[in-house]
Amino acid sequence: MTALLIREYYTRIDRCDTDWVVDLFDDDAVYERAEAVYTGRPEIARFFCEERRIRGVHHIEQMLSSDDGELVVAIGHFDGTGAAGDARTVGFADVWQFGTGGRIHLRRTFLARGSEYVRQ
Repeated sequence: MTALLIREYYTRIDRCDTDWVVDLFDDDAVYERAEAVYTGRPEIARFFCEERRIRGVHHIEQMLSSDDGELVVAIGHFDGTGAAGDARTVGFADVWQFGTGGRIHLRRTFLARGSEYVRQ
């Protein structure tokens, strides 16, 4: 079930459905994105609504899940454009950890080119 939710996450973020995306996180969730750390739903919302400037499509190459579904790893790449319309392609690995209530408690994103590459 949680792996399906994560697959839906990538579809929704590619459509810029930030309200749906932010609602996945616990109130006190932590999102570690390359060199940046966002703590709590308000900071995570600010990232998705104001700081994340790239647009495009995530391509999932592999997804792994623990037996209990509380840990999901997604590996893939992103193709899109930056804020200035320039082409952006970057590999990523996302680690998702779920807390009580089925919400995301911790997300770690490892980017092949660092966080600045996808922030601008």
